[in-house]
Amino acid sequence: MIKTLTALLALATASLGAVGFDRLTFQNGTEIVAEILKQDDEFVVLDLGFDVMKIPADQVLTIEKMDPELELPTDGGNALYTTARLSPAPVNELVKRFGDSVVMVKTPSGLGSGFFISESGHLITNYHVVERETSITVSIFDKSGAGYERKELKKVKIIALHPVRDLALLQIDSEEAEGIEIKPVVLAEGDGVDVGSLVFAIGNPLGLERSVSQGIVSSRTRSIGYLRFIQTDAAINPGNSGGPLFNARGEVIGVACAGHAAFAGLAFGIPVQELISFLDNKETYLYDSSFPQNGVRYLAPPFRESDQRQNDQLNPDSSEN
Repeated sequence: MIKTLTALLALATASLGAVGFDRLTFQNGTEIVAEILKQDDEFVVLDLGFDVMKIPADQVLTIEKMDPELELPTDGGNALYTTARLSPAPVNELVKRFGDSVVMVKTPSGLGSGFFISESGHLITNYHVVERETSITVSIFDKSGAGYERKELKKVKIIALHPVRDLALLQIDSEEAEGIEIKPVVLAEGDGVDVGSLVFAIGNPLGLERSVSQGIVSSRTRSIGYLRFIQTDAAINPGNSGGPLFNARGEVIGVACAGHAAFAGLAFGIPVQELISFLDNKETYLYDSSFPQNGVRYLAPPFRESDQRQNDQLNPDSSEN
């Protein structure tokens, strides 16, 4: 009986979206999120979406009421980001829940993706998406009764840039975005994934808006140069850059940053820990409008013809190399 119950509950947990039901913990440690249709001293009747299951009451250890709105912490317009551990749900349910958090980021030189991290309009993208640009447009897909409406926001402020880690923090103008509901994502606590875990990306590859791709984590610690990346086989293409990588609970576990044009199934993301470190220490990377590159660039020393003539005399063969 216990083995059969465990198998059925595992199937149900993989098939159900954890949205506004009850969380039941059983005597054998198994957990499930489902709607309770009936409960008495003998049985608990659950609606699994695809079937109805009657569970002996003595097998139920605890029942926790769940509220879908309470499970997603909100920042109240103050916090820069939120971390949490959410409940697993099917990818299609998670896309419905967090798809509106993803935006398109456009500049005169190209486009990429981004995602909101706060209700105050803060959003993340890659540094290379906005590199050397100050004119930035954020396209939001605002849901209305008639469907989705694209809205172009042109008053976008650059808050901080981290060229080495390829991260940028932007903020839209609150007055320009008045009436638009901002839905921030939730950042994962810790790594958020293991090797082999399911992940999915939402972005705008080649300008194809709100595209979803799915894969697994190939490596959590892929080193390229001196930087660490998450490697995945989820499709990442130009235009995905700056978009979120989600785990099976809908938590952001990385920022999509690169795909390999020559080899399918080879893509990379910046780990969420690096993103959180950037946000926690954003004062170090604050954007200076008087110097758009937010860094130090050393210019070549002045060139003098006398120096060149002297160099030619000392090194007569140098002109042939």
